[in-house]
Amino acid sequence: MNVTEAQARLSKLINQDSFAISRHGKIVGIYLSRDRIEALIETMELLSNPKFAKTLKDYEFGRMKFYDAADLGKAMSA
Repeated sequence: MNVTEAQARLSKLINQDSFAISRHGKIVGIYLSRDRIEALIETMELLSNPKFAKTLKDYEFGRMKFYDAADLGKAMSA
């Protein structure tokens, strides 16, 4: 939305998770809610952890085993 629209609707917009503001068709600002920012920070922290990054790659390449919750106890004791 453009700057004028954002100014007129700001009190309603801040209830959204995120939105972009444009001027002359180009984005000049972005609003991110506190929850969105915290989620981004958490994601960056996780991705900077080498053990997590390896686990994520293993998941993406199908190199992980998944168990039913009922069978998990058996798998953990094996």
